[in-house]
Amino acid sequence: MTAPAPLARLRALRGALAAAAQGVYDAWDQSGEDGDPELGFGGICQDVAAAMAEVLEADGIEAAAVSAACGEQHVFVVCKVAEGVFEVDIPPRVYERGGGYVWEKLPGVVFDADCVCLGLVDRDPEAFPRYASDEWDDEAALSPR
Repeated sequence: MTAPAPLARLRALRGALAAAAQGVYDAWDQSGEDGDPELGFGGICQDVAAAMAEVLEADGIEAAAVSAACGEQHVFVVCKVAEGVFEVDIPPRVYERGGGYVWEKLPGVVFDADCVCLGLVDRDPEAFPRYASDEWDDEAALSPR
C-alpha cells in the first residue's frame, strides 16, 4: 500500500480540477424547451464532482463524489491525502442559481484554481471510508475532526 499524497499535491491540482469543471459547465446546455437534454433544469454539481474526482484518481489521490444535505442537496468530492480527509468543491453559487431540483446556469462563468475550495474534514487519512459513502449527515459534513 502506498502512502497518501501530500496536501501540496492536492493544492497543485486545483487548476486541473477547475479545467475539468469547466468542461462540464461548457457542455451544460439549458437552451432547449425542456432544458438540458440529459439534466432538464437540474443542476450540474454531481457532474462537476465526478469530473474532479476523476482528475484526483488519475493523479493517484483516492477520491469519491458524495452527496450531502447541507441546506440544499449538494454533491462534492472528498479525498485522502497525508494530512487527512479533505473536501474538494466548487460552490454551486459560482455557476448556477436556484433551489431543489431546478437550477439555472449562470452565463459566462470561467473557473480557475481560486474557484476550487479545499477544506479539512478529518485529520486522520484512514477515516476516508467513513466520508466516502453515498451520503454524509450534516454533522459529519460540517464538523472537522
